[in-house]
Amino acid sequence: MQALIQFFFQLCLLRKAPQDLPGSSVLLSVTLVADLLMAMVLAGVAGLSPGRGLIQGLVDVAFMLALLYGASHLLNRLPRFQQTATSLLGSGAVLGFIAVVPLSMLPPGGNEQAPGGAVLLFLALIVWSVLVTGHILRHTFDLSLRQGVGIAVVYNFFAYSLVGGLFSGT
Repeated sequence: MQALIQFFFQLCLLRKAPQDLPGSSVLLSVTLVADLLMAMVLAGVAGLSPGRGLIQGLVDVAFMLALLYGASHLLNRLPRFQQTATSLLGSGAVLGFIAVVPLSMLPPGGNEQAPGGAVLLFLALIVWSVLVTGHILRHTFDLSLRQGVGIAVVYNFFAYSLVGGLFSGT
């Protein structure tokens, strides 16, 4: 298990690539559970119910996996789907774990002004997340890092819009 966690940290540092993982449905399932657990933890830290975090996490993961599967199928990269999905979920769990720190520094309910350091850390984490996703997409679809990051930016915009639109005011 330690080797797996170390792999995902190395992936987040752009030192490993999705193809360095074995294609495994068990590994995909483990990273899916880890990603959803982190969604619940992050929801709790943000003052939301863990159940809401789970539902939001499920919507986000379903959207990501559907787009990834469609793109993999369309671009004849379906054999890479499992490794890519595992890489995205595992790196998402690692970055979610790291996000607990700046998120816990934010005031509950958002009624007060957030400390500048927390906001900067959170923005840096978003940029890092986009870079990691771009790195994974680069290796999966034989793109440049710039192209992968561009796709990651567009994906994040739509994912945040979808989840935010579905769950705003609830």
